[in-house]
Amino acid sequence: MNEFPGQESIIRSEAAKSRRHKPLRRIFAEASDVLTAVCPCWMASPLSVCQLLGTNTIFDYVIFDEASQILPEDAIPSILRAKHAVVAGDNHQLPPTTFFAASDEDDDESEADGTGYESLLDMMIPFVRGFHLNWHYRSRDESLIAFSNHHIYDDRLVTFPGAGTSKAISHVFVDSIPTSDLQEESSGPEVNKVVELIMEHARTAPDVSLGVITMGIKHANRIQAALDRELNGEAEFSEFFDTGKNERFFIKNLERVQGDERDAIIISVGYGKNRGGSLPLSFGPILSLGGRRRLNVAVTRAKQKVTVVSSFKYSDIDSSKVRPQTGLEFLKNYLEYASSGGQLITSGELSTEPMNEFELDVYEALTSKGIVLVPQLGCSKFRIDFAACHPSSPGKYVLAIECDGATYHSSYTARDRDRLRQQQLERLGWTFHRIWSTDWFLRRQEEIDRVIQAYEKAVQKSNGNGRSGQGPASARNRTQQTQTAPPRAGRTSLRAPIPVRNSIDEYSPTELMSLLRWVKSDGKLRTNDELVDEMFEALPFSRRGSRIDAALKRVVASG
Repeated sequence: MNEFPGQESIIRSEAAKSRRHKPLRRIFAEASDVLTAVCPCWMASPLSVCQLLGTNTIFDYVIFDEASQILPEDAIPSILRAKHAVVAGDNHQLPPTTFFAASDEDDDESEADGTGYESLLDMMIPFVRGFHLNWHYRSRDESLIAFSNHHIYDDRLVTFPGAGTSKAISHVFVDSIPTSDLQEESSGPEVNKVVELIMEHARTAPDVSLGVITMGIKHANRIQAALDRELNGEAEFSEFFDTGKNERFFIKNLERVQGDERDAIIISVGYGKNRGGSLPLSFGPILSLGGRRRLNVAVTRAKQKVTVVSSFKYSDIDSSKVRPQTGLEFLKNYLEYASSGGQLITSGELSTEPMNEFELDVYEALTSKGIVLVPQLGCSKFRIDFAACHPSSPGKYVLAIECDGATYHSSYTARDRDRLRQQQLERLGWTFHRIWSTDWFLRRQEEIDRVIQAYEKAVQKSNGNGRSGQGPASARNRTQQTQTAPPRAGRTSLRAPIPVRNSIDEYSPTELMSLLRWVKSDGKLRTNDELVDEMFEALPFSRRGSRIDAALKRVVASG
């Protein structure tokens, strides 16, 4: 604002108006320097950039998210306004598509084959320096991402085992044969079953966010209509279905769900058998180019639980008609995976990395004390060295024990192995304990006693007898931390370090410069005019004349 006083006056004038503001594009053209300094970060869709910003507006960085869904031609106006571009996306997820843009009568129209680059992400990959983000944080249970990790990402993602015992993924089979035609695209009994599951969730788990994903838009519309009829006059569910919630309930088809996430997800296939009991493989966008990517988006939206609903089983899909690396193959395999409760990939696929002598010694010492251990728990590159089981519920894990063995040393950085992995496991509900090899060799019995104490506390916590991180003790700690936190930066002294004089001319330049430093010492950002205002308030004068203004402005300009 000091550098562009004319632009400052334009911004202040527009901010003071209650109506008849100038168009944003015009303000950008007239005062882009001050506007981007006052508001340095702007968010807009690629299609609105030309409407909002003139060609003279240049940003240091322009960041594209979900770049796999942006057409290259739509991104060009944003790129032209950037000194640097950052492109984030996943080319294993949805490409730009117009599949559902057609009317209901044209739903059978296949996707047109494009030419050139499919998306901004594909266009930029040859020209930019790329980085893979391999750690997966969304899923609180490994089985929610294990299928995609194995079939889509070649087991590249680093995932973490969940501490829960309930199945995070399940399949609900709606066994019915249609009594009328035209239900192959949207099974009526399946619609009713999905509405039943939604209402049950709203009654039993209203604090857990929920989303419904369908394979086709007709099926989504039928579920929405059936739910609306069910909710007619039901005021008790108004809070759960409130559209103003942060993570509100939704019903969406495959094309609209990328970027969304919810605690629980219901995936409704919708397509079903005909009146003759056979299954027509008319599965819409799943069969088109990119069907695998569409399904990959759908099955990775949940944080805690996925329920797959279908009116046919995976075995009903004719294997002779399934081509490799297609959406139909993905669907058949995922239905089988869901039917197994997410165990088809994870069971029996423990690490082949043998325990070293240190880990073997720890295993034998702890099992001899009656602690049931599962070594190398997990199904990705990261495994928990030992998962300690609950004494009366062997399938329930209560303590994650990590040693500085092969898994520990496989991390690229100390930050990963010493802090981030533990933080992520604790976020997923694990109680964490580490055993250092040096301590084990020097003080073996003490380390065994430490593990036993940690295990007993973890069992008590699992039984509900221990203090959780959100309990009263934790609250007291937070209060103490707040009370003892260092004060915010303030001025070096409460009173201005300047003597009382009768005239501004009696103050030396050194004294006025000391006053300026005192005004600035609170760390607040001010324009030159605001600095002059605050310096005058600290002076012992009741009236502000031109001589005072001139003297103070000279000091500010030189300071």
